[in-house]
Amino acid sequence: MAIVSLDILMVISALDTTIVATVYVPIGESFSSTGSAEWIITSYLITVTAFQPLYGRVSDLAGRTETIVFAVSVFLLGSILCALSTSMNMLIASRAIQGIGGAGLMSMVSIVIADITNERQRSKYTGIFTSTYGVASAIAPVLGGAIVNSVKWQVVFWINVPCCLVALVMILLLLRIPRPKGSAKAKLMRIDMAGALLCLAGVVLLLLGLAWGGRDYGWSSAPVVCTLVFGFVLLLIFIIYESMVPAAPIVPVRLFRIRNFAASSIASLLFGFAINGPMLLIPQWAIVVKHASAVTAGEYLISYCFGLVLASAACGWAINKAGRCCEFIIAGSALLLLGNCLLLDLTSQSSVPQIVGFLLIGGLGVGCCMQPISLVGQASVSGRDMASSTTTFMFFRSLGMIVSVSALSNAVQNSLRKQLSDIAAQFPSRANLIQDIAQNASLLYSANVPADLQALVIEAYSKSIHTAFIVLAAFTAANFLAALGFKHVELKSVLKRTIDV
Repeated sequence: MAIVSLDILMVISALDTTIVATVYVPIGESFSSTGSAEWIITSYLITVTAFQPLYGRVSDLAGRTETIVFAVSVFLLGSILCALSTSMNMLIASRAIQGIGGAGLMSMVSIVIADITNERQRSKYTGIFTSTYGVASAIAPVLGGAIVNSVKWQVVFWINVPCCLVALVMILLLLRIPRPKGSAKAKLMRIDMAGALLCLAGVVLLLLGLAWGGRDYGWSSAPVVCTLVFGFVLLLIFIIYESMVPAAPIVPVRLFRIRNFAASSIASLLFGFAINGPMLLIPQWAIVVKHASAVTAGEYLISYCFGLVLASAACGWAINKAGRCCEFIIAGSALLLLGNCLLLDLTSQSSVPQIVGFLLIGGLGVGCCMQPISLVGQASVSGRDMASSTTTFMFFRSLGMIVSVSALSNAVQNSLRKQLSDIAAQFPSRANLIQDIAQNASLLYSANVPADLQALVIEAYSKSIHTAFIVLAAFTAANFLAALGFKHVELKSVLKRTIDV
């Protein structure tokens, strides 16, 4: 039953992430702020990414159960605030709070699984959990679209409340993980507060700069340059500090000397970019280019998630039997590259079977890679570094996801801005309407848009998203090259000691 409680956390994480990725455009339209809608995703990813490295070391010192309860409680609070939001700014801030808790949901599940299983067994359990994540991700887009079309968008966040409450009760009653030794005061004193603050400040500034650049401000503007420079400087100070000062560092820098740890970190970064691209671009492409409803846009992603479920379950079983996983990373990265490259063929005339087939191939690649990338890194470190290494890999994956939001959104918006400017020159009397469409894409299909103008704008959106698919393909190719850098390591059947009790 304890495993069920952890599975619920996976469901919560998958539902929230995938639902919001599907419906953020309609939510933005409800606030008449489509241009800011991406911040609904970005603000969450910033805090998820910034806080993720902290959960591993904090759980080593404070205890697994206590850390999970904290994460779920903060996520619950953030969900309630999101549902009660009355403005775009309030919703964005509430999503940031939700992300602080969300950072601990998947990472703590992975850490606890590493506590209770050996390396061979772990592939089987992570296969189950990844399949759960995939099923929830498949359901979420359709559920999100149905909610937006049938009831108020706030329900998207209210559904987290009962799930979180059930998970909290089950975790408190059923999860029995040994607590680390020492008093509460001693544990608190051992937490690397200076490192945590440096990490948080550096990551948040860096990610803000990436999120602002090209969208809210120009890349050479003072806000973007200052946040990027100060973010890089603080992260450099953080790396130097972590390698020299604390006894229990947030991120043990020495681990990057291990080939597979470094390879897992790099691959996680590129993998995060590669898997987030379709989740971000396909709903946007379906709604704007194909004039699909939010429900239909979500249905397109079902094949992607089905491939993930199928491949992760099969790979979990195969890795458990074979005791090796590098080959699965290479094969999965190749499939993911093929699937994302095929998306370059999508046009306004593309058929549903085409879309489904392309996404299925990509999903199979994701399922092959998702667990082995972390597993081979975990197998290369000692038990006492298991939690920190796990959250480090998840940090890099989240970092890749937020970089993908910035890079792909910029690719779409920059291309679209130029093309709409050219269209406005052809239709000077409709310049204001074209500007309104740029802010609220749903206006494209309103009655006062002439058919010839509508066709040109649809084609502009299609070409702009195609530009983003080119960027996605390039990063996915880099992910495949990173997959070739792993060194084979035999997965052991001996349980490592991960908690100092």
